[in-house]
Amino acid sequence: MKKLRSLLLIAAIFVGSVSTAQAALYTADFGANAGTPSDCDDCFSGAWNFSGADQSINFFGNAYDGLFVGSNGFVTFGAGSGSFISQALNTQNVRPMIAGSFTDLDSRGDIASNVFVNRSAPGEIIVTWDRLGHYNYDYSVRSTFQLVIRSDQTAVAGGEGQIGFFYGDITDPRNTSAGFGDGLSSINPGEVAFASLVNGTTLSNNTPRWFNLEGGLPSEVPEPGSLALLGLGLSAFAFMRRRKNV
Repeated sequence: MKKLRSLLLIAAIFVGSVSTAQAALYTADFGANAGTPSDCDDCFSGAWNFSGADQSINFFGNAYDGLFVGSNGFVTFGAGSGSFISQALNTQNVRPMIAGSFTDLDSRGDIASNVFVNRSAPGEIIVTWDRLGHYNYDYSVRSTFQLVIRSDQTAVAGGEGQIGFFYGDITDPRNTSAGFGDGLSSINPGEVAFASLVNGTTLSNNTPRWFNLEGGLPSEVPEPGSLALLGLGLSAFAFMRRRKNV
């Protein structure tokens, strides 16, 4: 029994350390300034295509070789959007969309508020919304977060996924939404709305989320801590069975 308690304690410490270490942006290399979204209200830039030859992404059944970056915390496929009214991702009718924090952000006239796009790795686009304020010129609040989008042809490292959501400091309490949507008003298979019109500060420094696209539909990758707990549970079960059989 003492051995079992020790295993549980070690796992709890490990899971806690994993969660703490992961609560950060994916990379500090933000790449190039995205242009218009770094000094605008309700705008977009793009298309930003994947670097490398023959790179594309299947998103809800359609293939795209790039994406558009919106100033209001999302990327869209097929066309850009300056939509500013936050909507749940599984019912939004703007465009096929991945949103890190879909809310009415503002970057006008503020040197600290910028949007960046990093395409240095073939088949990977990293978009960072860095210290954006909120409409109308409210820079008493800030939002920093990052999306990682990988093509279907890109090899994914263990413990990661094709699409990643990473959150820095968010002090903006206005309603925001995050997840995946196909751009249709109806709720359809594969759409993910893990934050729907919530207080934006609830996303601040959240544990990152990874998803894979299976047939164009998102599927969440389990957190390393969850896998560790599963392994521990199986080990504990086997340990107890051995004791019972002795």
